[in-house]
Amino acid sequence: MNFSIQQRFSIWAGLGLLSVVLMAVFVGVWQFDRIKQTLSSQSYDVTRSQVEDYLRVLANDTAVTLSMPLHSAMYAIQATASAIEAVADTKSNLDKRDLAIRMLAQTLTDHPDFLATYVAFEPDMFDDADELEKQAHGSDATGRFMPYVTRDNNGFQVALLEGLEDTSLDQNGIRGGEYYLCSKESGESCVIDPYLYPVEDEQVLLSSLVAPIKQEGQFIGIAGVDISASFLQSVISDVDAGLYKGQGRILLVSPRGIISGHSQHTELIGQNLSVLEKSISENLKEAAVSGETKIINSKQRFIVLKPFHLPGNQQRWVAYLEVPEEIVMADVALQKQFLEAAQKQFISATTVLGIFLSLLGVVTIWLVARKSIRPVTEMTELVASIAEGEGDLTQRLNISYRDETGKLSGLLNTFINKLHNLVLQLLPVASNVSSLSADGRKISVETSIQMLELESLIEDMVLAMSEMAAAAEQIATNAERTSKFSQHANDAATKGVEVVQKKGASINHVSESVRQSEAVLQELDKDSRDIVHILSVIEGSAKEIKNLAANITDDAVTTSKNKTGYASEAEQIRILAGQTQQATVEIYDKMTTLQQRNQQASDMIRLSGQQALETVGLAQQEETVLNDINLAIEEVTDMTLQIASATEQQNAVCEEVNHNLSEVSRLVHQTSKGAQQLRGVSNELDQAASRLQEKLSRFKV
Repeated sequence: MNFSIQQRFSIWAGLGLLSVVLMAVFVGVWQFDRIKQTLSSQSYDVTRSQVEDYLRVLANDTAVTLSMPLHSAMYAIQATASAIEAVADTKSNLDKRDLAIRMLAQTLTDHPDFLATYVAFEPDMFDDADELEKQAHGSDATGRFMPYVTRDNNGFQVALLEGLEDTSLDQNGIRGGEYYLCSKESGESCVIDPYLYPVEDEQVLLSSLVAPIKQEGQFIGIAGVDISASFLQSVISDVDAGLYKGQGRILLVSPRGIISGHSQHTELIGQNLSVLEKSISENLKEAAVSGETKIINSKQRFIVLKPFHLPGNQQRWVAYLEVPEEIVMADVALQKQFLEAAQKQFISATTVLGIFLSLLGVVTIWLVARKSIRPVTEMTELVASIAEGEGDLTQRLNISYRDETGKLSGLLNTFINKLHNLVLQLLPVASNVSSLSADGRKISVETSIQMLELESLIEDMVLAMSEMAAAAEQIATNAERTSKFSQHANDAATKGVEVVQKKGASINHVSESVRQSEAVLQELDKDSRDIVHILSVIEGSAKEIKNLAANITDDAVTTSKNKTGYASEAEQIRILAGQTQQATVEIYDKMTTLQQRNQQASDMIRLSGQQALETVGLAQQEETVLNDINLAIEEVTDMTLQIASATEQQNAVCEEVNHNLSEVSRLVHQTSKGAQQLRGVSNELDQAASRLQEKLSRFKV
């Protein structure tokens, strides 16, 4: 879908305005909600603090109100105990027991709310007259003084206390003689937890207040008073009536956990804490132990626990006040409802006003956009008339605005004016372009023909260079083969030289060995001559020995002494001399023969040495000739390698020339192709010039 500028501008501006309004509404609602939550939280906190302060003050007042009668009764009985203690300490002959009874009666007279007064002493601790006062007025069978004074129609009635030392526990866990044993064991005043007692066929909640009587710091007895605890319930009922119009709950719990007052369930009075909720009983016990005021906000209710005690007694009573949170926070809930209603009203009013302002803004933007784009519409119509009409470039816009649209109109007039001048200048240019394109086409045809001829000549040159490169390559191949054959011959000659050298060396070794053998034979010949000479000497010696033996034999014959021994020894010497001579002759013959053979071997070795020397000379001549052949082959190989290298260079040059000619041929071909393309471009340029001429002729200038 296509929209006009006016439509797009109006739509987007309207959407933007609507977004801003909606965002403002959202921010306002969000801020209002935050303010509502903040006010609710602050109101809740302030109200909670006020309620806690109020309940704390009310709990203090209730504790004071509840404790005042107990305080008065405690002060009265403590005063009575002090007076009776003074009576017990006196040394006069007064009837102390009668005086004590009259003092108790006077106490009842002075305090109409007291139900009874009484004293009780340890045995023989009051006037040391228990033995004398048995069954007397106010004394038991043992004479122990324990009067219990009450009112009757005739004035006062005196009875005896019961269960002073009773330690058995009742249903609430309190000893039967607690009223006496408490002060006796602690040495302090005691408030006995309330208990139900039948009075004239009616269960009455009673409480006993007891003060110890001491003599020189030693416990000797008690003075006590029984009061009705109904005033506690009256106080609790009065306080509950004023506590949010009786919608709360108030309890009073004694030190031993006996319910002494209950604003809602009076039937629980006199019972133990176990009949209450576990959480309430635990909180009451904790408050009694800690002795501190506690404020608890749990389970949608406010709870205040106020512990208190009477003067001279550390046993703590606990006042319990409870108010439902919904009652306390009723004003906060009303405020929250009011804020929620105000929030809904604010959202509705803000939304309606935002939509109305958005619609009003869209209409205003529509009108402003319509007026703002009117010059653009005029410019569009002008451009359309030029583009789609007769191409009249003499038209101009009337500028009536000084804003961006007026500036754009002026620029469009300038553009049309420049276009008008450009068309005037292009009309003669189109004719010139057509003429130039014809000349270019003619030149391109001539260039194409010349390039074809040049391409043919280059192809012939490339063919000739290819043949020359092939011949050079053949020469290089043959030269390379010749070089290889020369190399093989050179290698063979080199190997021949090496063989001749080895042969000459071997012959030299043989010649050297012959010379050494000849020298050895010469030495051997010399040694043979020396041996022959020695043998000659030995032979001469043997002859002399033989002659000597003959002489000895002759002498022995002539001498008669030892004739037989000399003859025998001479005969042996002669025999040995003969054998020696014979062996010497044989050795001489053998050595002569050996000398002759050595001479023959020496002659043959000398002849072999001469022949070996001649062979060495011939081998040296052969080595010289092979070296000359090797040098000649090396020169031939070098020349062949040079020829092959030159041929390869010539082949490379031919290939390079051939490559260059191919490149020139390619360039010529491209030039020819470019000339053809130029001819085509010239034709197209001619056609474009014709079309340009036709188009320009459509403008009215």
